[in-house]
Amino acid sequence: MNGTRAPVALRVLVAAALAAQCAVWIRAAMWYPQLPDRFPIHFDGAGIADGWVNTTPFAWFGLCAIPLVLAAFLGGIARWMTSLTRSCPALVNVPRKDLFLKLSPEGRGCVARPVQMHLVWTTLLVTMLFAFIQEGTARVAAGEWTRLPPWPVFAFIGGVVLPLPWLMIATRRAVETTARAEGIDGA
Repeated sequence: MNGTRAPVALRVLVAAALAAQCAVWIRAAMWYPQLPDRFPIHFDGAGIADGWVNTTPFAWFGLCAIPLVLAAFLGGIARWMTSLTRSCPALVNVPRKDLFLKLSPEGRGCVARPVQMHLVWTTLLVTMLFAFIQEGTARVAAGEWTRLPPWPVFAFIGGVVLPLPWLMIATRRAVETTARAEGIDGA
């Protein structure tokens, strides 16, 4: 197994997350000149604006900074996973840990791929959720919408939680496949 180069699916997800980040900033720049003096900064559970702030570049573009900071945090964890699996494998919680600990450092790095995929997937979903929030906020501020629909929050939660069984299965398979490839008994 090649533990040094990310698989195509992971690279595609990273590219999509980067593109989504760019789209958030571009769309924010397009909306900024059209915003009224105040825009909603908070919405209740029904999507009705219940908090407002004066329109300033700091306030408006601060909305863009939230998904950027979250993406950097989750991306940092995704990159750190490979290092952690190689240097401190006992700290990594994976299925079939008995086999995982017997793997070579490169093999343990391969096992980190499903977790990295899920973290990057979550990063993409967070960015898309904030893109929706920002777009909806601008539309409510401009009077195009009366409220911010709450359904995307549930789609986001589903998008993060529903793949968790896949994550467990994929990680278990990665441990067992790598152990077989390395000739370790018990796979």
